[in-house]
Amino acid sequence: MTKMTMPSYNFCMLVGYAEQVPICKDLGNGRKCAEFSILIPGEKGSYKIFSMDSLAEDVARDVKPAEMVICYGRATTEKAFGKVCLQIIRIENYGKNIDLQHMLPLDIIKAYTINVPEAGYHRIRG
Repeated sequence: MTKMTMPSYNFCMLVGYAEQVPICKDLGNGRKCAEFSILIPGEKGSYKIFSMDSLAEDVARDVKPAEMVICYGRATTEKAFGKVCLQIIRIENYGKNIDLQHMLPLDIIKAYTINVPEAGYHRIRG
């Protein structure tokens, strides 16, 4: 029997509140990794976010609990628990002045949406 797994190189965006101060760890091979979790209003549980190298240092220095962040990166799963997590390549920190619970979802990501004229298959020619 062949065991198949879905590759984890899809692009994802998560919008929520940082739950804790990110912890930056030295991996011993010259690389650094920062981990924290975000809480998304209306969702059960939280999502683990991790970043690498210079982005890890920036995240550990600047992200504080209860700040609204938009995280962009590669969705994957934790090997130990099978929970979805995100390896970020970009993070935007909006601070504590935004209340996501009273915003419409499309208002949050308005600047990042594209207009598709109709549903279905679309071939884009370059």
